[in-house]
Amino acid sequence: MLRRILLALAAALSLSLTAVADGESLATLVGTSWRLTQLDGESVAPAVTATLVISADSIGGNGGCNTYGGNIAATPTGIDITEVFSTLMACDNLEQEQAFLAALEAADAFAMAAGNLQLLENGTVLAELAPANQ
Repeated sequence: MLRRILLALAAALSLSLTAVADGESLATLVGTSWRLTQLDGESVAPAVTATLVISADSIGGNGGCNTYGGNIAATPTGIDITEVFSTLMACDNLEQEQAFLAALEAADAFAMAAGNLQLLENGTVLAELAPANQ
């Protein structure tokens, strides 16, 4: 009986971190940091730096003006980012920040392309992010 419980727990934990998105699992993103480079196929404003930090079950970063956070979970077919919240400071270029936060919540999968992270919705690239250290 204990063995069955342990196997069930291991399977549940494995599912929570191993949803496949374009051949990659969410677990490969845990502990990584990213910098937004494109939204909806357009380059972002160079004066605004938006970041994304991915933890085991949460995301956070700076949208360019406000800090934000939220939840991230693996799904059988990709990812689910929910409950995105941010501080409420007023800055220039808030449209870009709002679009980025909306893209985070809309993302249902991700892909890696030339070392960059792409957030996808129904196979369409919503946002592209480069590693933060570049």
